[in-house]
Amino acid sequence: MSEAEKCYHCSNPVPASLNLNINVGGEEYAVCCRGCQAVANLIHNDGLQQFYRFRDNRLEAPEPISSLDRSKYALYDRDDVLSSVATQPTSDGKRSLSLSLEGITCAACVWLVEQFVRKLPGVDEFWVNLSNHRAALTWKQDATPLSEVLLQLQSIGFRGYPFSATEEEKRLADEQKTMLVRLGVAGIGMMQNMMLAVPMYFGLLQDTPEYVDLFRFISLIVAMPVILYSARPFFKAALRDIRLRHLTMDVPVSLAIGGAFAASAWITFRGGPEVYFDSVCMFTFFLLLGRYLESRARMSAAQSNARLKQKAPQFVDLLPSQGAQGSQIDLTRAQLTPLRDIRVGDLILFKAGDLIPVDGEIVQGESSVNEAALTGEFMPRPRCTGDAVLSGSVNIDNSLVVRVTALDQDSHLSTINRLVERALQERPQLSAMADKVASYFVAGVLLTAAIVGFIWWRIDPAHAFAITLSVLVVTCPCALSLATPTALTTATTALRQSGLIITRGHALETLARASRIVFDKTGTLTQGELNLVKIDNRSSYSDAELLALAGSLEWDNPHPIAKAFQGYAQEPAQQIRNHTGQGVEGEHNGSRFRLGSLKFAIEKLPQSQNVAPENYQTVALADEKQLLALFYLTDSLRPSAKEALRQLQQEQGLRTAILSGDSSAAVETIASALAVTDTEKSCSPEGKLERVKQWQQEGDTVVMVGDGVNDVPVMAGAHLAVAMNNATDLTQVRADAVILNGDLRTFAFGVKKARDAYRIIRQNLSWAVSYNLLALPLAAAGYVPPYAAAIGMSVSSLIVVLNALRLSGVQKP
Repeated sequence: MSEAEKCYHCSNPVPASLNLNINVGGEEYAVCCRGCQAVANLIHNDGLQQFYRFRDNRLEAPEPISSLDRSKYALYDRDDVLSSVATQPTSDGKRSLSLSLEGITCAACVWLVEQFVRKLPGVDEFWVNLSNHRAALTWKQDATPLSEVLLQLQSIGFRGYPFSATEEEKRLADEQKTMLVRLGVAGIGMMQNMMLAVPMYFGLLQDTPEYVDLFRFISLIVAMPVILYSARPFFKAALRDIRLRHLTMDVPVSLAIGGAFAASAWITFRGGPEVYFDSVCMFTFFLLLGRYLESRARMSAAQSNARLKQKAPQFVDLLPSQGAQGSQIDLTRAQLTPLRDIRVGDLILFKAGDLIPVDGEIVQGESSVNEAALTGEFMPRPRCTGDAVLSGSVNIDNSLVVRVTALDQDSHLSTINRLVERALQERPQLSAMADKVASYFVAGVLLTAAIVGFIWWRIDPAHAFAITLSVLVVTCPCALSLATPTALTTATTALRQSGLIITRGHALETLARASRIVFDKTGTLTQGELNLVKIDNRSSYSDAELLALAGSLEWDNPHPIAKAFQGYAQEPAQQIRNHTGQGVEGEHNGSRFRLGSLKFAIEKLPQSQNVAPENYQTVALADEKQLLALFYLTDSLRPSAKEALRQLQQEQGLRTAILSGDSSAAVETIASALAVTDTEKSCSPEGKLERVKQWQQEGDTVVMVGDGVNDVPVMAGAHLAVAMNNATDLTQVRADAVILNGDLRTFAFGVKKARDAYRIIRQNLSWAVSYNLLALPLAAAGYVPPYAAAIGMSVSSLIVVLNALRLSGVQKP
């Protein structure tokens, strides 16, 4: 496609039948819609045309600002609503709040939004964070109401809404800031102490003993903040573990850090051969680094959970309750109301395309409801008066009046949340075993040090402390504690750079042990969108004319089937009417047409039609006289699916299976294309979970790859859960790993990387144990002075780290 056929503003294709342009510097450029035309003119008129020079991603075409948008934004100017999302005004009338922004794709977008908003009257500060798409706004409400700020953002193609962090996210953010400061203090102390230790290690100060004392005293001062502040979490955890009579790595780590520092301080003031302040700071730094990376992962999960809650609409159309007594409820009396003001029993109007944020019962109307967020399947289901609707579903065709039956924590989605939380609290057997082994190892280290100290106190009290310290330092589980987390961190970083995000600590180990990979079909192995495969043309129209006609009937329809035709439309049909669960009809050029199921399309035709069955989703188009065409649609495979399944089956020897809620023949077709022999369709969430449990009882380590909330229970029941990038937010938050780039080959690469990581972890553990078995007898016999023990501990740790760095390679494109 040539540049002339791409929109000047958003770079999306310009429809061939559209003739819209923008004049830039005397030259005409094509735009794809009037929204892009208006936004581009606005950007140029405000002198912000530099945006187009630095933009590096395609944009979404801006939607026009509707009266409904204006009404919603106006509610943010209410004192009670504004006070709930922004700070109280200062003495000069300034307020502050955080905004979540939609439409940000690159640094150029950040620059444009910042420059544009800062020009608004009363805006004091406006900063955008590209990494999390949040903005910090400080402004005067009297000069420019918040509603006007949001409207101005939408006028240039970006939507904003107030962001409110959860208590969990706030706590983790504060914890992360504190940990980052501790890490910085330890890093500075490590660098300074290593610089001071080099002359003493190489004997450069032998002829000037007064400088040795000076360097030791300075090293003591530098190490004090590290001990008193950076290492504080280890000492607190060790005291807690001792009170609970449960030994963890924090106990010997604390004894080693505290003992080495105490001995070094004693030697600094009383004299002695060596001090170990540099080892203390270095040990503290590396341990804090591992915990900081773990904190980052938990912070990411909390942010994903917050994004899930922000997805719910903030305002709904409330109807007077007294209208429920009549035979027909007057929909014109609906009033836009904040969701937080809604109560159980209220009546809410949901129009076509609205997200339903509550559980309820339909009291008026019939429509199709898309429950993809609950079932993972993209085909809507018909709903009518008396049927229940669940939070997270989307109304598709017509308006519905719903009586609220559950809100917030009592809703269906929240119930699933709690069930999954309970399932996730059940720790894997391997983790419990590892904790038990670690506890015995720590006890063995402490007991060994105590025995050696007692023996040497009886033999030679003058050397008992130094030898005991050597034993404790040389057997300190530094290398052992770094063996697993360093490899996991390196592999996790490589996978993150390749497009696979690991969100649970056990994910890599479980992935390495996996023997069976189970896939959901829709949205996982397939694109999750219907595509046109072929046309059975039974008319005098050309295929292009038939597609344009079908597109005109589906002009503004949010149904998944409609999206397969809308790209061919040139203009909307007239008098379009939706028939829930059947299709649409409308007029075009004076003739009336029907598009939908075969039964619906030919319902009014004078004679029956012969149609051979096909393994595709079939959509029929007919006029008032004949069947014009049959369109065959299918949910196409992801381009990466075949290669990914080949790698998993042939190169890595894994068994694969498909469990799908879809009941069509497409399940077998896709399974055949991917050489998957173990396939089950029409599976309920309970059925999927039961099948996975059977495989687990047969000895399989099961990994579940899915995308819908209906997959969440089985994903929680599987040994490992992997979510696709198009998965519902709830699924991604609860998954152990997320494939961000949607490429299943990345998942196959992740399995290989996990196996490599597991192999290197075994190597690291073998080295750490071998080192301890070799060094312990030497230290206990008095042949290893404390400084040599510290060097040995550092070298052992360095070998482990360098070995783990071999995992840093990323996936090749």
